[in-house]
Amino acid sequence: MLRVYDDCPTNVRKRDEILVSPEAGRFGRMLVFFRQFFMASYKSRSAQRYLRSHASIDYERRRHLRHYTHIIHPFSLFRHWWDTLMILTIAAGLIAFPYQAAFDMSRSDSLSWTVVKNTLILLCCCDIVINFLTGYYDKLQSIVELKPKVIAGMYMKKGFIFDFLGSFPTDLFFIHSWHQYVVAREVLSLSYVFRIFSFLTYTDKLARDYEVRRALYDFISTIFWLIIALHWQACLYWIVPIAVVSMTSPERPHNDSWINSVGLWDDSSDSNKYGHCILRAVATFMHSGFLVRTEPRTEEDQYLVIIFHFLGTLMFCFLIARVMQFFKGINSSKLKYQAALAHLSQYMSHKQLPRKTQNRIVDYYEFRFQRRFFREPEILSILSMHMRQEIRMHSCRKLVENVTFFNNLPLSLLARIVALLKSEIFLTNDLIVKANQTGDCMYFIATGTVAVYTLTGKEVCHLEDGAHFGEIALVMPDAKRVASVVAVETCKLYKLERADFARTIHPYPMLWERIKKIAIERHEKTTILNSQ
Repeated sequence: MLRVYDDCPTNVRKRDEILVSPEAGRFGRMLVFFRQFFMASYKSRSAQRYLRSHASIDYERRRHLRHYTHIIHPFSLFRHWWDTLMILTIAAGLIAFPYQAAFDMSRSDSLSWTVVKNTLILLCCCDIVINFLTGYYDKLQSIVELKPKVIAGMYMKKGFIFDFLGSFPTDLFFIHSWHQYVVAREVLSLSYVFRIFSFLTYTDKLARDYEVRRALYDFISTIFWLIIALHWQACLYWIVPIAVVSMTSPERPHNDSWINSVGLWDDSSDSNKYGHCILRAVATFMHSGFLVRTEPRTEEDQYLVIIFHFLGTLMFCFLIARVMQFFKGINSSKLKYQAALAHLSQYMSHKQLPRKTQNRIVDYYEFRFQRRFFREPEILSILSMHMRQEIRMHSCRKLVENVTFFNNLPLSLLARIVALLKSEIFLTNDLIVKANQTGDCMYFIATGTVAVYTLTGKEVCHLEDGAHFGEIALVMPDAKRVASVVAVETCKLYKLERADFARTIHPYPMLWERIKKIAIERHEKTTILNSQ
């Protein structure tokens, strides 16, 4: 089989010529090389999925270079790695912002945290600018939109508001009152939560690029959001009682607050405070009740518990649905097999079949489907002829490797014969071939063992994987079977009918003679055994 190597020097040179004219100087070549990072990439999964061909990608790169030089292509490597960076950035912020606002509030004016927080926000602000400069794929028109005004209009309608609220540097409001309004400054920084919408967009796109199964992606993302929800809930259980008392410097909550009830305010360990809060968050989420002295007593605490009880119920139902969808997705074929087996059981009961027959039918189903049910004809009907042939060759690979009958056959002939094979399953003690009957096909043993008997009932031998029998029927149309063949165990055989074989082998007279010789020799041996 010939293989086309797309990255051969000729193809690479042609693509370079698309972007760089032969007269371009060294600086021009360097500039174009840098711009390629922002153009549609041949390595991009999205480009391969939507543009489909290298010619389309080449056209897209030309269009981009000639008319939209300052726009970032949505299928570029830069956009891919920027999305990855933003996923990590937003995830880090979703964990750090609420924890810092809650348990490190008194130390929130430290230089290190201020630098980290504003670095994350700066990256988010850069993300807004990049989104205004990045095109998008219009699925309705099946085109990549690179016009700046259209891009800006689409972004303003879909995601700009949430990105702006989640990326605004709220510390600017407190430059002149940095130490006076510590609580207000940290509470306002929680507006970062609006960044979850862009986070969902980026993770969904990355999952599609890496072809992650949808059920698996939904399951993992649900677990992630459950962890984030519990984390934010735990932090809010600490922030809200303090914010109700004072929005300036952190002060002790009300005496009835659960924080004072368990003596956490004077505890110097942030990890101990967070541990109690996360325990309270889990108890609310699971509706399992509170520990002693932690029941909600203050008004703000009661409202929090009511809200989180409601959200916890919704999250719990959503989690169950996602888990069921995940396991249903990975076990869909098994569930279909169980349903088919249930229908089969009802059918056998309706027909009042004997128990022995029912057991044999169930054994047949288990061997045929291997506890996984699928509609093979529907699947194969969608595929191309080449793909169907490739699947048949792979399915019969052991047969082709082990059967001496297929040795040294031309590849074209082998493919044609394999396409004509029809699989059949025989259970233990099934009669496959009966002696003294006219045959019209031969069999190849894919898996299993069969026993060969003479006309008198004498056992001649056992045939196993890779063996074949019945070839006499292919070369001697009027000859009768000289032996009976019975399945010793459950067997999977491939049948080749005489009419199909004759049409296929006709252009190969040498092969015909070889097969005829093998058939005659086996016929003579079996005849001698029958006469003894």
